[in-house]
Amino acid sequence: MHPLDAELPVALTGSAHGWFTRYRRYPVFSAPWVRGRIGVFALVLLVALLLTASPLVARQPLAEAPLGALAQLAVQLFAPLLIGPLLGLWVRRQGWPETLERNALAAAVATAVLALLAFHQFGSEPLKQAIAEATGAVDESGKRKRVAVSIGISMSAPPVLPASAPGTAGRAEEDIPLSAMTRFSNGVTSALFSFWMAGGVALWGWRRERQGLAALAREQELERAQAQRREAELRLSVLAAQVEPHFLFNTLAGVRSAIATDPARASEMIDHLVDYLRAAIPRLRSSGDTDATLGAQLEIVRAYLGLMSARMPRLSWAVQADDDLLALRCPPLMLISLAENAVKHGAEPKVGPVRVQVIAQRRSDGGLEVTVADDGAGFGASVGGSGLGLSNIRERLRQIHGDAAALVLKALPDGGVAATLSLPPE
Repeated sequence: MHPLDAELPVALTGSAHGWFTRYRRYPVFSAPWVRGRIGVFALVLLVALLLTASPLVARQPLAEAPLGALAQLAVQLFAPLLIGPLLGLWVRRQGWPETLERNALAAAVATAVLALLAFHQFGSEPLKQAIAEATGAVDESGKRKRVAVSIGISMSAPPVLPASAPGTAGRAEEDIPLSAMTRFSNGVTSALFSFWMAGGVALWGWRRERQGLAALAREQELERAQAQRREAELRLSVLAAQVEPHFLFNTLAGVRSAIATDPARASEMIDHLVDYLRAAIPRLRSSGDTDATLGAQLEIVRAYLGLMSARMPRLSWAVQADDDLLALRCPPLMLISLAENAVKHGAEPKVGPVRVQVIAQRRSDGGLEVTVADDGAGFGASVGGSGLGLSNIRERLRQIHGDAAALVLKALPDGGVAATLSLPPE
């Protein structure tokens, strides 16, 4: 369930909202929605009521002003505006299942409509009579003086019918019963207006909101599943790249060759291989969550570069990181992938000595910046590779940190490439 007091996703509500529609950014019948809707509608209705009432009240004595009719109109305007949304807010706060909530919201709107119709039928006349008595707008018998009001046209006391008219002598025009069709038409109009003011149209908005949130939840679940699949694929690809038979065979072949000519170097290669496998495999089998530390990732990089330098004596390397940075979070498998790229695409194609450096430092804003640089062959000189590893790193950074993290590659002036991983402050 989406929190009632939190804004809905922009994908559902859009971003172009002014003061009059700002409340639509919140769930239907939530507290912010109810407050905003009542505020907007009440302001519009109040202005309309004042514009309507001012000419009727200002141009004649108070006893002849249609105060009762205006009071009835105010009740008909504002009562459903308050009753329906407030009942709907109470319903939504119960946290009922969808079907029960839908029926309860419909009942809340129906209650507001029925309450107004009941007032129109049974309460409007006593209200107008009480106001007439309070303002002195009554005749000798104590009955209110009836007036006919036409908004925007005129206002006048109804003429008394001639006494010769059978059955109507001395009766005002308003005393004549309205036809059944007129009463039905007035009732339907009042009910439709009350339905709208009470939030009846918002019932469809509530339904669209539930459907939209369900669709977004399905999309987010699909994105999470896809991200997990990509994470698993990346971990498998990195594991395969690091312990694949070709890698092991080359290393063991180098050990075998060195045993006869340089036993010390062979022993060193075996030690580096053991260190590398001990550092890499347990972490590759772990959950691979984003709580991995920089220190743990640099340990894998050191073991890898040590092994590669033992296999390729012309390769030198260095890893620099202050102790206070080692506990910072660093997404797993990224630095080792950058180190592998530096060796495979920078060091191996180059003839002669080559160096790989890994430097971690804190940025001025408190973020972490790790650079893997080599002075190897540079862009365009390597063979093989599709750039999938770098694309995976960028995609994972986007999933974890959004636009706050980045991976930037640039060519160095003296040859080689520097890959800089930038992470936001913790």
